[in-house]
Formats: sequence, structure tokens, C-alpha cells
Amino acid sequence: MPDALTLAPTVIEGRVSIVCLDGEACFDCGAVNKTLREAGQVMVQGSSRVWRIVTCGCRPRAAAA
Repeated sequence: MPDALTLAPTVIEGRVSIVCLDGEACFDCGAVNKTLREAGQVMVQGSSRVWRIVTCGCRPRAAAA
């Protein structure tokens, strides 16, 4: 079985809290007192650093096809 392809990180514009980028708070709502799970990777526009983000599930995400 072939390995799954790695998706490119989502590029985001504007200001984002470092707490959300460090995976210490939900990327969508900023919650810190809920169960958090991995939600993918992002890059801030103009930077080359990839950040692993987390979510509490507050915002439904589209399923990968």
C-alpha cells in the first residue's frame, strides 16, 4: 500500500496568536481548557516556518477527498 501524500500547509494571512501557532490553544476559537487534537499545518504568509495547529472541534472542517 503506497504512503499517503503529505498535504502542503495552509498559508494564512494577517495576525495569529503565537499561542495558537504553538498548539497550546484551539486555532479557531482560542480555547485552552478543552480537549485539543491535531488539525494540520499552517504557514504565515511571508514566512517559511511550518506550524502544527490544534483544534477543539468548534468548527467543522471539510473532509479530504
